[in-house]
Amino acid sequence: MESGGSGGSSSKKGKKVEQQSKKRQKTNTIDYMNYIPEAIVFHILSLLPLGELIIMSLVSQRWKDTVVRYLKIVPSSLHLDECEMPGTILKRDGQCLLRSNSAHSRYSLQQRHCLIRAARKSFIEFVDRCLQLHSDCMINNLRLTFLNEAGGDYGYTRKIDMWVHFAFTNDIKELSLDFSDLTLSKPLAQPFELPHGYFAPKITKTFSLKFCKFRLSTFQVFGSLKGISLVQVEILGGSLAELASKCPVLKDVNLVNCVFPDQFMMSEEDIIVEKLSVIDCKTEEWEACNINLSTPCLLKLHIVGNILMTSHIRNATKLLDVTFCMEEINENYLQGDALGSFFIELGHSRSLTVNNCCIQVLPAGNDLLQGLPTYLNNLNHLCLLAGLEKQEMPGISCLLRSSPNLENLTLLLLGTGRENFQNDAPPFFDLEERIYWDERNSTFSCVQNSLKKVTMDGFSGRNNEMKLIQFLLKKARVLQKMEIISISTAEVMEKIQYLSETLSYFPRASPLASIEFC
Repeated sequence: MESGGSGGSSSKKGKKVEQQSKKRQKTNTIDYMNYIPEAIVFHILSLLPLGELIIMSLVSQRWKDTVVRYLKIVPSSLHLDECEMPGTILKRDGQCLLRSNSAHSRYSLQQRHCLIRAARKSFIEFVDRCLQLHSDCMINNLRLTFLNEAGGDYGYTRKIDMWVHFAFTNDIKELSLDFSDLTLSKPLAQPFELPHGYFAPKITKTFSLKFCKFRLSTFQVFGSLKGISLVQVEILGGSLAELASKCPVLKDVNLVNCVFPDQFMMSEEDIIVEKLSVIDCKTEEWEACNINLSTPCLLKLHIVGNILMTSHIRNATKLLDVTFCMEEINENYLQGDALGSFFIELGHSRSLTVNNCCIQVLPAGNDLLQGLPTYLNNLNHLCLLAGLEKQEMPGISCLLRSSPNLENLTLLLLGTGRENFQNDAPPFFDLEERIYWDERNSTFSCVQNSLKKVTMDGFSGRNNEMKLIQFLLKKARVLQKMEIISISTAEVMEKIQYLSETLSYFPRASPLASIEFC
């Protein structure tokens, strides 16, 4: 009996243990993640960097689906830079070698190439997985930067073509493609040529290209594009008018160090853009830019570099802000007449910025023009990048006389290095700079009637600076404020108190005029 009782008790205990074990197993098989609301899961995913999202998508198909659903609801911003994020291999072993000279590196040339190839492989895998996850997802911002090296791997070039094709055929609001990274010590290849196709990006609003060849025929239409920036781009065929026709809502065009066909910037048709920036561009034939455009909606024009003297901007009746900075001066100074005519075409502008090269060729002609052929009646703000040297004084007078309603004058003073100025000036520039402003007895309408504020940035107390300040204080009858920003060298700071006291004794035509040193 005792034996039987003992056996029954043992049997009951065994069944109880077995039941508890099954219960634990059942409990362990419950996936508690299924009970977390999707909104909370998405919030958790929003806290993860892109690399962690990719890792989560590799855990299982269910997690991949979850990540994809999240990306479709919350648009991403993807910055994929081959140098910045190639993986742990490059960060651990190759970071220094990318930025160091091979002669001083502890790595052999073969080791360097192996590390770089491994880093590139890691980058390719990362970008492939990232873009695969974002297929059919809206992307707020996609920025792709590649190491475009001479003698590059053909297989890698094909990969880039695939990624660029993805960029042009998916919903991306802001797109930037940069092929110009100079981190590797190898020489750059020729500009990367974008893959051929007939693309029509639907929602892209801003588009930026750097160091590549761009064919307008590759694109059908940019229905939503508002801004395009091309830097170090070789434009193959077409014209600005054709570009504008393919971008019906285009507002902002930025061209920097570009090479384009001779007729690219020439059109009889109206170009409906609001901002146009052309910096150090040239044509296939000329080391300068030839511009002849009609821009009835243009608000802001920024030109840096050289343009041909036949250039024109027509019908710019809404223009508000113009910056024009030349880089070279012709020996015969014939640029002055063309530049004066160019400024007249921009006469609707309320703000004008010019540099010392422009100032030196104004006025042109042996009679030292008193002003431009037509007044700049709308000009409210004039900014001069100048050194206040002898060669610039007639040009400054010309612009002041041509701006009868000027209210603000800004002088951004250049250094005194003679490389900024034309040394072989024509004989009619043989003037006495020390007394030039003392002899300006003729009327400057703006100085007498409208000039309210003068800002001089880069003040060092030179005689030409003091003479111009004295002239303006003496003649400006409605001047309210003269702001002087001095350079912060020890020599200038030592004498700033003396200079301030000297200026305080200068006669002032306006009783409200104050002088403030910064």
